[in-house]
Amino acid sequence: MKYFYLSIILILITGFSEARQVATIDGTIIDSVKRAIAGASITIHNLSNQVIYKTVSDGTGKFSIKGEIGKSYLAVNHIGYIPYRISLTDTTGFLNIVLMSTSQQLKEVIISSSRPFLQQEPDKLLVNVDGNPKAGINALDVLKKIPGVLINRDDITVEGKPIMVLIDGKPTRLSGNSLITLLESSPSTDIGQIEVIYNPSAKYDAAGAGGIINIKTIKRIKPGYDASINFTLGHGWKYPSANGSAGLNYKKGKNNITLNYSRSGGKQYQELQTINKQQDLNQTLLDSSVYNTPYQSQNIRTGFERSLNTKESISALLTGNYSKREPGFTSIAKVGSFSNANDFDYTLSENPGSVVNKGLNLNLSYRYLIDTKKQQELNIDADAGLFEYHNESKNLITQLNNGLPISRNYIQEGKTTSQIYSLKADYTQKIKSGTLETGLKISDVGLENNFSSVMSSQGQPALDYGSNEFHYDETIIAVYGASRMVFGKFSLQLGLRAEQTFTSGISLTLESRVKNAYLNLFPNFSSGFKTGKHAFSLTYGRRIVRPSYSELNPFMIVTGAFSSRTGNPYLNPSYTQNFRLAYVYNSKLNFSTSYSTTKDVITDFQTRDNQDEIYKVLKANINSYHNVGFNMSYNNTLFKFWQLNYALGISNSNYRFNYNNVMEQVKQSTGYLSIGNNFQLSKTVYAEIFFYGQARVTYGTYINLPFSTTSFSAGKKIWKGNGNLGISINDIFFTGITRSLRNYGNIDYSVKSKYDSRSIRLNFSYRFGNARIEGRKRNSGSDEEQRRNQ
Repeated sequence: MKYFYLSIILILITGFSEARQVATIDGTIIDSVKRAIAGASITIHNLSNQVIYKTVSDGTGKFSIKGEIGKSYLAVNHIGYIPYRISLTDTTGFLNIVLMSTSQQLKEVIISSSRPFLQQEPDKLLVNVDGNPKAGINALDVLKKIPGVLINRDDITVEGKPIMVLIDGKPTRLSGNSLITLLESSPSTDIGQIEVIYNPSAKYDAAGAGGIINIKTIKRIKPGYDASINFTLGHGWKYPSANGSAGLNYKKGKNNITLNYSRSGGKQYQELQTINKQQDLNQTLLDSSVYNTPYQSQNIRTGFERSLNTKESISALLTGNYSKREPGFTSIAKVGSFSNANDFDYTLSENPGSVVNKGLNLNLSYRYLIDTKKQQELNIDADAGLFEYHNESKNLITQLNNGLPISRNYIQEGKTTSQIYSLKADYTQKIKSGTLETGLKISDVGLENNFSSVMSSQGQPALDYGSNEFHYDETIIAVYGASRMVFGKFSLQLGLRAEQTFTSGISLTLESRVKNAYLNLFPNFSSGFKTGKHAFSLTYGRRIVRPSYSELNPFMIVTGAFSSRTGNPYLNPSYTQNFRLAYVYNSKLNFSTSYSTTKDVITDFQTRDNQDEIYKVLKANINSYHNVGFNMSYNNTLFKFWQLNYALGISNSNYRFNYNNVMEQVKQSTGYLSIGNNFQLSKTVYAEIFFYGQARVTYGTYINLPFSTTSFSAGKKIWKGNGNLGISINDIFFTGITRSLRNYGNIDYSVKSKYDSRSIRLNFSYRFGNARIEGRKRNSGSDEEQRRNQ
């Protein structure tokens, strides 16, 4: 609790220094050789981008604006010069503004000073990275600093709920460790802005229990080219790692070409210890495992866009990914009685294996601007994708029973091929006080999975151990309508999405079929009210979580001497309702309270068969989940060199489920605290210290014990700000160890995982080019289907 008190004290000390309502903004506008610029347009906008004051510079380049400024930004525009923007407070100040001509490259210092780092909107949080390396080496570093975002090794949640990650409105198509690797390979110098959308509008797929994180890359606005390179070398607990990326944007005439490529590789190390206490059998099962996992991944994203005329354009986007992991491990399982701690039987397991995930997706789109004045626009997207997932393992288990070795060898291989096709159309137009959106989407998924499983023991012929061929088909037809209206200081957004789903799962080996069809409505509501420095918002959304395709495969994979994992073709989708009420003061101090309830939660479920004593983990629907939470965050810049971002939250979660005909309950109250301090030590040198701590928290049927992590980073801009050298140390004190518990029915389970949470990384990035161009935001039709292809 001392961290919570510390955070509150710091907020009280640094927070409420702005009280004046009337301010005067004076300044002068000059060019790069200090000549006065007359006739420049100066406007002040509120956070809704509405112009509240307007003037022009005089013959000496000077201007003056007096009024109730509040939280806003100032924009300067003049023909032949690059637009300039800077955030304002309501204090008196004099601005010396230097405009750069369009023939000069935009300096990074101008980009980074144009907007506050965090900007709260009624229905989302905007994180303005603007290519600034101070925000972190990569996208994952930036996400860790966003209030309410938690990255628990392979999982990303916002205010306790899982989210979907998009890049430029396009799905990453990855999850778990593969998604984390991609984010680590995405340099912050290529990121313009990150959107955290708590309750997405009806325009988006209704998939996902939580919201959306959309990472927007930096775009270019003039003909020419712009390129970037990025290299990172790191070392974890035991082994080194490296990743690199390169990007190119080129525009000439009506054509625009983009190309981005990233590659990473290394080796991960993990020590895992599990303890299962079998009270009914007077036994303890202790399993100690060591993982050495080489990995490599590659991602490519290339696009072409052509303007046919002033109203029409066509484009193509090709994305591809390849990743390979070889999660080999060795484990020692000890089984003994409570009464005699030295009475143990030993079981040795060796499991070399490989996991290969690759995919290719093509998106074709057409944009037609029907009427500029009415802002009528039609967008059509067609997608075709092919994805493969190949998992191979060889598990040799040797059991020493009273000194006599008994060996079993499991050879298992699964190959999944999925084809995804989709077509969607979106129409928007301006209405009296806002906008109207409507559209439809049709998607079709075909999946084939061949699973081979063979078990052999000493002196015995090999036996089939659950081989199976499984086919799955899914068709979704969706229509939506949404409207956003603004009435002075009040904004309102209403939306409704309908999705009709048809599914069919067939086991050719078992000659069984599971079919399903369901129609669902997903309403969405968002309202906001702004007055002066105060902003209020209320949002609501209904969401659906469909099982990933691999979770539906009814195969049993042997993971250890006494453990296995299996799919579940009878999984049902889960439904979540999210409510969120928020208050923002001066875009610095944020309060929010939320409530969510979920039916048929999909989660890992552990069972134990009292006869064979095997622990089985499978995806299952549990009855219900309820969560209520409160979050607070504060961000400010002190003394022009100290940027602070503090956040804390408390919540209570309650899961209910049936196990062996008994209604079980797992509930837990928790809290978290994050403290970020970024220091601009000089014009080119910066440093940051970041702390995150969390109390006990429940995820489905298990509870994570408290942990904390502290990181440090520093960097220096070189080559006139175009290059950057940086260093970061994560989890300095090696306190980010994961510990979890499960305790219900005949399950008494605990796990301790020590992995590469502590690491050191060196980074180099460089950007060069002669202009800045901008391509359209991409949002293909198969976003949600590709994400589930893991």
